[in-house]
This record gives sequence, structure tokens and C-alpha cells, in this order.
Amino acid sequence: MTTRALLLACLALPLTACSSDSSPASVDAAASPTVDAAPGSPDAAPGSPDAAPASTARLTGSITRSAAPMGDAMGNVYVALFDQDPIAHKDTAQVVGNALLMNVNLAATGAKIDYAVENVAPRAEAYYLIAFLDDNANVDPTMPAAAGPDKGDLVSLQGVSAPKVMLTTAGAHTQDIDLNLVMPF
Repeated sequence: MTTRALLLACLALPLTACSSDSSPASVDAAASPTVDAAPGSPDAAPGSPDAAPASTARLTGSITRSAAPMGDAMGNVYVALFDQDPIAHKDTAQVVGNALLMNVNLAATGAKIDYAVENVAPRAEAYYLIAFLDDNANVDPTMPAAAGPDKGDLVSLQGVSAPKVMLTTAGAHTQDIDLNLVMPF
């Protein structure tokens, strides 16, 4: 499959990315927002409603961009964790966790924003992590099942596939994401 065909496949792929708690955060990457303890965070008391189930994994990290944006590098960021590579297996890949970061500003060089994907089942096989910034503001955040990158959006890819991440045990895991490509069409 050619690079163009793989990128076209990525265009057709909905990320089905929405926040797990139905309350997306509004974030400016240049600011340091104060955030309440997230489920499973070190600040959440064990046994409290904010504590993550002990048998699940939590994936956190920072999102940056190395690609020069076609737009203003501001918009919603959609993050999705798949059971298989969503580029190579676009018809069968299933979302197992996701996050939606609203009103992100990655315009400044070195800007970054933190994300979290909660309650993921640990497994021996790799998961696939992909994110995109809706830089052209044409994705309806109320319809995350239809979310997918298109021309001008910043995406994270490793070559022509989604980066792998291992979540073999319950608990906290970290994986940073770089938006390293601007969708050309």
C-alpha cells in the first residue's frame, strides 16, 4: 500500500474520541491549569469515587507538535487508543480508550498539553495510540464517532502507522505524543 493510500485510509478512520467523563476540559497549552484529581491519579484517595479500578491501566502523557501547522495550531485534540493499528486495519480496529481535549493552543514553539486515557484493560499485546488536532475546526465535538483528521489537521504517526504502546499491567503508564504530520489532503 502506498503512503498516499495509507493516509487516505487514515482520513476515513473515525477516532471515536470523546472524554470518558463527558465533561471535556478547555485548555490553553501555554497556561498551567489547575485540575481536580482525575480517576486513578495520585491525588485521588484510595477507595474514593475518583480512584481508578485496581485492575485497569491509565495512560497519561504530554502532547506536543513538531509539524509546522497550516492553520493556527489551536483547536480540539482527539486521542484514541486502539486494539490494533487503525491505519493497517481500518475496518476492524476498535477504540478501547479515548480523550477529548477542548480548545487546545499548541501555537507556541514548545507548547504541550497533558492527556489521560482511563480504565484500559491491560494485555500482553501492544495497543495503538493516535491523536490529531482539528486545526481547521471542522469536526463536530458532539459527534465524536465521526471524528477523523482531514486536510490541514495535525496528526501523530510513526511512519505510516499508529505508534504502539504497551500496557501489560494495571496502574499508571506514560506515553508522550508528537503531532508530527500535517494531513496533506
